[in-house]
Amino acid sequence: MKITLFFLLLSIIPFTIYSQQDKDEFNKLLSLSIDLELKERKIDSFFEHTNEQYDIVLADNYHDYGVFLFKKWKKTNERENLRKAILFTKKSLSIKDSLQIKSPKSLDKTLYNLGFFNSRIQEYFKAITYLIRLSETGQLDKKIVANSELSIAYKNIGDYHKALSTIEKAIGLCPNNSKYDKKRVNFYLLKADIYSSMGYKRHSNKIKSSLQKADSILQSVSYNPVKQKNSIFQIEGNLLLKTENYREAITNFSNAISRLHPLDSNYRAITHNSLGLAFLKIKQLDSSKLHLEKAIKYNPSYTPAYENLGDFYITKKEFKKGLLFYQKAIQYTFDPTKTYDYNNIIKEENLELIPNKYYTLNHLIQKANGWMQYYNHDKNQDHLIQALKTFKIADKLVDVIRFESSEYKSKLYWREQASSLYMKAVEVSFLLKKSEDAYYFMEKNKAILLLEDITNEQAKENAQLPSELASREYQLKQSIYLSENKLNILDNTSKDSILAVKKEIYQHKRGYEVFVDSLNIKYPEYAINKQKVKVLPYSNFTKKFISDKEVVLQYILNDDQGYGILHAKGKSIIFEIPNPKELIRDISIANYQVTTWFKDQDQLRAYHKIAHHIFNQLIPENVYSVIKEKNVTIIPDYALQQLSFETLITSKHDHSYLIKDTEIRYAYSMSYLDQNKNKNRNPELNFLGVAPIDFNIDNLSSLIHSKKEVTNISDIVSGDILLKEKSIKDSVISNFDKYNILHLSTHADVGAISNPWIAFRDQKMTLQEIYATKNQSEMVVLSACKTSLGKINKGEGVMSLARGFFYAGTNSVVSSLWSVNDKANQELMIDFYKNINKGFTKSSALRNAKLHYLNTHDGSELSPFYWGSLILIGNNTPISLDQSINNWYWFFTFFMIALVVFIYYLKKS
Repeated sequence: MKITLFFLLLSIIPFTIYSQQDKDEFNKLLSLSIDLELKERKIDSFFEHTNEQYDIVLADNYHDYGVFLFKKWKKTNERENLRKAILFTKKSLSIKDSLQIKSPKSLDKTLYNLGFFNSRIQEYFKAITYLIRLSETGQLDKKIVANSELSIAYKNIGDYHKALSTIEKAIGLCPNNSKYDKKRVNFYLLKADIYSSMGYKRHSNKIKSSLQKADSILQSVSYNPVKQKNSIFQIEGNLLLKTENYREAITNFSNAISRLHPLDSNYRAITHNSLGLAFLKIKQLDSSKLHLEKAIKYNPSYTPAYENLGDFYITKKEFKKGLLFYQKAIQYTFDPTKTYDYNNIIKEENLELIPNKYYTLNHLIQKANGWMQYYNHDKNQDHLIQALKTFKIADKLVDVIRFESSEYKSKLYWREQASSLYMKAVEVSFLLKKSEDAYYFMEKNKAILLLEDITNEQAKENAQLPSELASREYQLKQSIYLSENKLNILDNTSKDSILAVKKEIYQHKRGYEVFVDSLNIKYPEYAINKQKVKVLPYSNFTKKFISDKEVVLQYILNDDQGYGILHAKGKSIIFEIPNPKELIRDISIANYQVTTWFKDQDQLRAYHKIAHHIFNQLIPENVYSVIKEKNVTIIPDYALQQLSFETLITSKHDHSYLIKDTEIRYAYSMSYLDQNKNKNRNPELNFLGVAPIDFNIDNLSSLIHSKKEVTNISDIVSGDILLKEKSIKDSVISNFDKYNILHLSTHADVGAISNPWIAFRDQKMTLQEIYATKNQSEMVVLSACKTSLGKINKGEGVMSLARGFFYAGTNSVVSSLWSVNDKANQELMIDFYKNINKGFTKSSALRNAKLHYLNTHDGSELSPFYWGSLILIGNNTPISLDQSINNWYWFFTFFMIALVVFIYYLKKS
């Protein structure tokens, strides 16, 4: 919904106070009552013949001329006038900066105008640069408007979480008096609008709260609040529309439109569009078309109305007309002057030039869906090919939006938005039997932000960033994570304390942005390479990961659809998952059942029944016949990320677990698996085992078997152990970066789901704190509860402790899906390391440990509760446990260096 223009128009119009006597000639030119074009030529001539000494008078003249050109642009709507306004205002700023003027009022106005003008020409990133400077150095009133303009700019580039933080800052800066009432109402309306853009259903309570705060202020204002009241009606109507209360929405919009000024073309377009969409939803097509056409009449550049007309014609099965209107919506977001056809596709090189990428993305997705409906009508596969092309360009646009969003939460938001796109793209690939395309879109649906981070690390190496700069970049990120963790763990704290931590977070993020911007300028190769986040090409994927013994099973799942692909040597099988809602419900039941042992045959049979049903849905017979006796890498999605595939039941026989037929490991994505294994890891030491045993926090129970677990493993492994009082948090963290294997035998939990924790002797360590560490380990073993669980972010994955250790640098993680049994876990871990020591791959070592457990226990101890929780994620290569190998490696390296130096000096002499 494009109500942003309203807030822009209500912002302070830039004016300048003239005071110097030697500005008389320039002021006289400005005040001439002549044709605007002639006046502009005279002023241009004035500047051409002016002796351009750098003084404040000339700076003010440039500033005032910028204001004149801006006003001229408002009258003529000629873009060139706005460009010239920006040019002369930049000249004004350049002089003021060079003079280091002491008048903050003069500098504030020029900075504000540059931000304001650039926003009006949709150069949002340039606007943000000036507005950030003003928000940091300006006087109070200018800081307030700078933050509100920043919020609008961030919203327009899709960085919604930054938009929210800046508008909240603007609200917080406003003194609590009637002079600021109008601003505060506008800010709450803008806040509601940002939440609306992020999803009406998901954020309905926050939208309502913002509107209520705006409305409560309006009850006592002294001015006429008609426009602000209409904004409230508009947002409330859209909330009704999105929550499927269509008739109430129509009443709301009709009331709103009756209050609008006849010349308020922008708001009339928005409201008529909303009415048209509401009538379309209740199949009153004539009324729908009438209002949509009125919307376009009032504002021909308002693209959502064209998209809704596309929906209108698709509903009437006039598919070519519908597709034409979708294309018109797309075309108008970046160049309304060009001719177009419904078959057109945006060129990839034009994507970064689109000002409002959010609208364009919606139009592209809707057009692709239109092509799919066209296919459903006549079964012409050419329509599916067009849909696939459109989804591919939409995917490229999602990448651009993600790169432009610097706030991590905004990146996660766009990952979630893209997940529905990728599901539909996989559906098209399934219908076209295009396994390679399905593979690509499934990869794009997972762990892209992890891949982005590791690409950033590689970009530093490729650009040969000095080590001190690379370290500084890491330290700045580290400070952000630690500050965010501080905010997460605040409990029953005063508002002032919360605001202080939020300010600290903002300062760290701002410092990081400034530093990275400087790196991008000084090291352009780094700036280019860090954006090259690419999916592993299908040909490379099959070459590296598919063989006679190795197969890969990928999934994509949401509440309404699901698909899987088996990649095996010489073939791939793509299949649809039936009844996703039922599957997700069954997984939830099965996960609950495995959290305890089976006390009787009834519980065993109940689990067998549901686990067998899940198996049949996820692994059809033609897939099962291929994966038997193979090593399977599983890339799960959504609810499947909380499922232990090994514990699924393959037949009606008792305890016919899938683990008996296949060796299974997991990965976040094949692209990340491939990139992560190439990371440079040079740990000094071999093994570190940690077991607090007893705890001094939160009444955590003692883990008496963990001591035996770690000490027995230390008999197998050459390395170090930290037990009891030696396993304090700071001591363990200081060793994270030194060891090839980290083994943590302790308590852990998902906590508040968004910030899981793992316990040491004296303190807990949260996921945010793990993000702030580095490790060089080949393997991290989390012998603790629920270390693979956490908040599921659609399109990205589970925010678990395991993911945290991958982010910090490890190559593989052994983690758990539910609360483990201390004694059984100890047995499994010791056998696991014995198998590792024999040269087994990690997944083979874990599988054989589990099979040994199943073969040596009976009765209720065969329940998956005891053995099924632990899974291997990541790289599967064998790992050496012999410290002497590591010592020989360093000895050999030192010897070779010494030999080279000796030969060099021998030749020189």
